[in-house]
Amino acid sequence: MPPNKKGLVEQPFKRQVRMNLILIIMTKLNKNFDNIETLCQRDFDVQDTLNLLIMTNGSIYMSWGVERKISYKGKGLLLYVNGHLHTGWVLVVLAWNDTYSFYLLEGTKEIKHEEHELYFDVIQQRLDIAIEKQSNYNF
Repeated sequence: MPPNKKGLVEQPFKRQVRMNLILIIMTKLNKNFDNIETLCQRDFDVQDTLNLLIMTNGSIYMSWGVERKISYKGKGLLLYVNGHLHTGWVLVVLAWNDTYSFYLLEGTKEIKHEEHELYFDVIQQRLDIAIEKQSNYNF
């Protein structure tokens, strides 16, 4: 079978495996953090927010060690990070007043840290301070 046809056959299978993995992760998250739905406020383009975090300063985003990126019902961006200060889930949501809020989720049903009313130009910096930044870092 030519390589391009083989790739076409494998693609739907890979997509289905990825969707099953996301479903398993979402089920565990909903079980551990049943308050996620109450933290979300409105629908927004999660991909735009992710691009904002990556494009503002890619090295900061990469320093968080993001393993997973999941859109939570189009109302929240879930990131699994491995930072110096926080390892676990981060939920980023857009509020009704067009500002961002984020929550560092820990253990079961615990919010380790939260910040609200952050504009798009400071969200990456505030996330970095909560996830990764050490006092001796200089940029």
